[in-house]
Amino acid sequence: MHVGRKIVASGLLVVSLVGLSQLQAPAVYAQTPTPTNPGYTSTTIGSLGGHDGFASDINDFGRVSGYAETESSDYRGFMWRRGTKTEISPLLSGENEKSYAYGINDTGYVVGKSTFGHDQTRAFYWRGGGNKINLGTLGGTNSSASDVSNGERVIGTSDTANGESHAFMWYRGTMTDLGTLGGTTSSANEINDHKVIVGSSTNANGQNRAVIWKNGQIIDLNVPAIQSFGNGINNHEQIVGTMVLTDGIPRAFVWDDGVTTDLSTGTDYTYANDINDAGIVVGRTYDDAGNAKATVWRNSTVLYLWEGSSGMSTSRTNAVAINEANQVVGYDDYDDTFYFFTDAMLWQLTD
Repeated sequence: MHVGRKIVASGLLVVSLVGLSQLQAPAVYAQTPTPTNPGYTSTTIGSLGGHDGFASDINDFGRVSGYAETESSDYRGFMWRRGTKTEISPLLSGENEKSYAYGINDTGYVVGKSTFGHDQTRAFYWRGGGNKINLGTLGGTNSSASDVSNGERVIGTSDTANGESHAFMWYRGTMTDLGTLGGTTSSANEINDHKVIVGSSTNANGQNRAVIWKNGQIIDLNVPAIQSFGNGINNHEQIVGTMVLTDGIPRAFVWDDGVTTDLSTGTDYTYANDINDAGIVVGRTYDDAGNAKATVWRNSTVLYLWEGSSGMSTSRTNAVAINEANQVVGYDDYDDTFYFFTDAMLWQLTD
């Protein structure tokens, strides 16, 4: 989790193109042996009494945000700390109302989305207890918040009045449309300590491009791919995400000062979700057999986080966020023959 603040300049956002990114060949990584020398320990965060639990983010003090199924088959957002979950209720009370927690800052404030009556969702901002704020929309039906800074700036995605879906930044009661690269959609995914937001936007040709919002401008990173998606950013402005080349295979990448490095090897499908200030990248790998493994790219080494709550060979893991203490959160999918379960997980890298 990389937190900070975002100030959006008044007036129209300016589309600014950086120099054409170079594409480096896939990095060569050695695979760390698992499970005999795993290089991590694991903690099961679990669910809220139901079958499913998902960890979304982690702050630098080890507090985790996520969402989980309850015993009554509803979904509730939660904040987890040292084995204790605090449930985050929906914006509205009533049957079938649900909440989902995504981003968390170092204060422990959480953002996400909540159902809001029939067929609507609203981004929310939770400051503990019953203190939830409905952030509203950009004039449309639905909104969802993805991250919150220590300065209490919230980013996310909202429908507009004309039915498009745009990235937004909310601050002190005002939601600002962050615009697009000329297309109809954009999404804001993470914000760093220097007020730089990473996300994605379609351009006038309908292509999805990894972008940042910086100093009031939307900037195409020019990742050399047919499609690209920006997911995570650290305080050195290194960016991770997923790109699709002409062969159609999704590949994890790191973007650093205009140079894009392909993290994939072979024919695996790889996805990069987050990066911390030490440059450790987390995400997911699908191999040729369809197995899904939470993946850590660090110091020219690939580490697979196999061990989930089940210890079963059918386990499928995913790493979604990493903090500065090298704690990784995500989830473990597994089938125990009678039911399909998902448990929220925390992995601590140990070497």
